[in-house]
Amino acid sequence: MDGRVYVPWFSVGEADEDAFETLDGAWRRFVSVLRERAVTWPCDPDDTLILRPEETGFAHLLALLYAVTPGTNVISHVFGAFFDGQGVLGTELHDQMYIPLQGSVVGTVHVAGSPGRCAELTADWFERILRGQAGNPAAPTS
Repeated sequence: MDGRVYVPWFSVGEADEDAFETLDGAWRRFVSVLRERAVTWPCDPDDTLILRPEETGFAHLLALLYAVTPGTNVISHVFGAFFDGQGVLGTELHDQMYIPLQGSVVGTVHVAGSPGRCAELTADWFERILRGQAGNPAAPTS
């Protein structure tokens, strides 16, 4: 053992252990697809997180992407996708309260469909953000 701690992409919950096994149905499928897509992203797994409704006060699962300024550990922006089982709303979020920001630096994503389709489109949106991330997030896409 080399002493490193394994952190999965889109770890579920704020606790030290991944709570993926607690998800069921649509939420599990959504997170599974995001995890599959994220392995090729130019960020670290700990720059992603899934929060369950009981952790946020929202009635939705929240997938988070922390945009970190290259060469630092400074989070420059937080992006989130709220998933209700049938659709997603993705936008830039306040970095502590996780509420949508007015005047976001990127466009939003708002889609409906199966959990897999919603996750694919959310992953596309996160990838566009990451491709544009060189100190500044990507240009608006909506």
